[in-house]
Amino acid sequence: MDNLSKIIGLTNTFFDCHWSVNEPRPIWQGEWDWKSSVPYHDKGGVYALFDSSGQIIYVGVGISKGCAVYKEHGISRRLLAHVITTDKGKGRGYYKPKAKWSEVHQLAAVGFPEKYSYLALALEDYLIRELKPRRNIARKKTAT
Repeated sequence: MDNLSKIIGLTNTFFDCHWSVNEPRPIWQGEWDWKSSVPYHDKGGVYALFDSSGQIIYVGVGISKGCAVYKEHGISRRLLAHVITTDKGKGRGYYKPKAKWSEVHQLAAVGFPEKYSYLALALEDYLIRELKPRRNIARKKTAT
């Protein structure tokens, strides 16, 4: 998934300009086997969706505050609401893309500490501008 390397490089460029705190920078996780929790399920942040050839097809953000029990589960809440669903054929804890996202083969995510989750919105915008994922661009064309 060398496009993940491209996202990581662009994210580092973004952080060079915008991460001025004495805390470690958030790190992308790109290996998920469609079972158990999605990467950074308990954080807000940015996610990227890849097709079977490793092309980035969509970049999104999930930073909802959630209720007290699921506070900051923005990435998992967003993915479960819009992109993935339980794979009932495999049993509990397994997931698959929803029909609308059937071309998704892999996903990656970067989670932010709660007090810096506002930067996830800016990172998402920056990555979309730089990468021009086809599903993000198609949405913008139909929205105008």
